[in-house]
Amino acid sequence: MPDCLVERDGPVMVVTFNRPERMNSMGGTLLAEFLAALEEGRRDDRVKAFVVTGAGRAWCAGADLQAIGAAGADEHGRRFAAVDDIGDVGRVVLALHHCDKPLIAAVNGVAVGGGFGLCSAFDIRIASEEARFATVFIKRALAPDCGLSYFLPRLVGPERAAELFYSGRMIDAREALALGIVSKVVPAEELLPAALAAAREYAAMPPSAMTYTRRAIRRSLDGVSLADQLAFEWAQQKACLGSPEFREGVQAFLEKREPDYSKF
Repeated sequence: MPDCLVERDGPVMVVTFNRPERMNSMGGTLLAEFLAALEEGRRDDRVKAFVVTGAGRAWCAGADLQAIGAAGADEHGRRFAAVDDIGDVGRVVLALHHCDKPLIAAVNGVAVGGGFGLCSAFDIRIASEEARFATVFIKRALAPDCGLSYFLPRLVGPERAAELFYSGRMIDAREALALGIVSKVVPAEELLPAALAAAREYAAMPPSAMTYTRRAIRRSLDGVSLADQLAFEWAQQKACLGSPEFREGVQAFLEKREPDYSKF
């Protein structure tokens, strides 16, 4: 059984983390399979958006502590020290960050530690009422990783991020909504339909404009100056103005109809 299940719902690629017996922790082949799915969807013009959820009670519980315990903490530390770059999880986070298509996390259960880090790299997080979040690293005598120290302060501000990192406490879906970590909370049975509805809505948008919009948002997170961002925006806008999607949008406006971007 694969550690990631991949399905298509029209223009949406749906990925399900599939290690429910290990709370979808990042062991086995989960990261490699997830990265392969992201790359496949990124290259496939038929895929316009992604939805990622988890099987069972968790979205992703971070590191596979059972596997680490079986190998021994010292042995795991030696293996980890031998990795001299960003590692598999870092490559997944970068792939999420640089993906040109909308990414929606349908958070069905716990997203903790590295799982919270992966989750924070998505564009939008929709949570089940059963979702829970925690940085948890401090409680395992670890520093933050999986990009969480980059994304969380940008989501909630540095002071709230510090409190969540320093305490390692668990927060529920409603607090996550209040903090701005998730955009919506829905009953468990409505989670996947809500995420798919959002993904289909975004998938119906003009693809080149969606790509440029996502690039502009992500680039703004990297500390560029206003002047540089303005120049970037204008370069992308000029590309949009010369696109067939723009011509369709203008023609639809003049004809008082909804634009059809499905052919692009």
